[in-house]
Amino acid sequence: MVNLLILYNPYYNQEMIEDHIRILNASENPKDAKVGFGKIRSKIRNYEHSKEEKIDTLCEEVTSTQSMQLFLTDFSSMYVCKVEAVVDTLENVVAPEYYKSLDVERWFVVTDIREIMRDDFEYVRDQILVQFTTPNYGNHTYALYGNRYDYPLEVQQKTPLNYFENFLTEERHFTKAFKSSKYATVLQELKHYVFGKKLLYAMHPDSLEAIVGAEVQYDAHKDNNTYDFASIVILYAKAFENESYYLLKKVFEELMGYDASLENIDYQVQGRSYTLINYLTCKPNIGTNKYLLSNPKIYQAYKECYKDYGKYAELLSLLTYSLKHAISTIQGIRNEASHGGAIDRVSCDKVRSLLLGVGRQSIMTHILKCGVEHF
Repeated sequence: MVNLLILYNPYYNQEMIEDHIRILNASENPKDAKVGFGKIRSKIRNYEHSKEEKIDTLCEEVTSTQSMQLFLTDFSSMYVCKVEAVVDTLENVVAPEYYKSLDVERWFVVTDIREIMRDDFEYVRDQILVQFTTPNYGNHTYALYGNRYDYPLEVQQKTPLNYFENFLTEERHFTKAFKSSKYATVLQELKHYVFGKKLLYAMHPDSLEAIVGAEVQYDAHKDNNTYDFASIVILYAKAFENESYYLLKKVFEELMGYDASLENIDYQVQGRSYTLINYLTCKPNIGTNKYLLSNPKIYQAYKECYKDYGKYAELLSLLTYSLKHAISTIQGIRNEASHGGAIDRVSCDKVRSLLLGVGRQSIMTHILKCGVEHF
């Protein structure tokens, strides 16, 4: 996937990002929404883009089926757009009015915008920008200070991440963009009192969004004895399911490198047959994770591969007991919530306490810590 980075200047419009999102939200059908984002020609730049031909080639390759991720930042905030076309002139696509007085170099036809982080320079610097390399500038990690980049800047992700992987299932992030002040408060509380900066930054954006969203809803309704907590449980479970999968994918990949015969271990998901090698590309349900961890060959492999107990004690504890126990606790409540069953606060608290470590060890912290320390 093509990834470009553009710096935006709030000087032109203090609500530049909001204006684009308002146009997307004004569409009658969110899945058909589009907005034009313009790359403005700098008034102080008196030279040509040094990588113009390469950028032109990348933009020409963009289509609705081969989309681009366009990252927008002022270094304090970071957004990412799903782009289906790059054109010189907009046709049948609306753009904010303020572009009429500006010199636009090229237009990006945007079908979704996702807020990655807002008003947190430290997060943008330490979590997002550090994950970019610059193919046209020696393929080095993005340098925030002292660089001589021309924008748009081609970037590659050290760990490839598609911020719009559920686009085809009609999920649209622009409908949820610009989180409330409560969202920002909860995010800071989780960073300072639950996960710490290092583990919070290691979390997948989908997991982070889900768990913060669950906490916002939980705090709003925790004193309502008649409230159905099903939607909150589903968000907590999504975060747990995501992080369990990302860790186990690394574990199983390492184990298959240790013992190639593990690739042929079979399992089923909703009636479809798979082998362990498929796990690396096909995310299963959480029940499958418990089944695979209980497989005798996999159990024996991780016992041998991670036999240095002093080094791998926490990982072994997670694989042998903690993760399977958490799956057993969460799966039944999540399944009931997913199938329309009403969930009371008592059941929700079981899931929440397990994930966040309320009065007990946090399973999410355990998972993230193992991922950071061993992979």
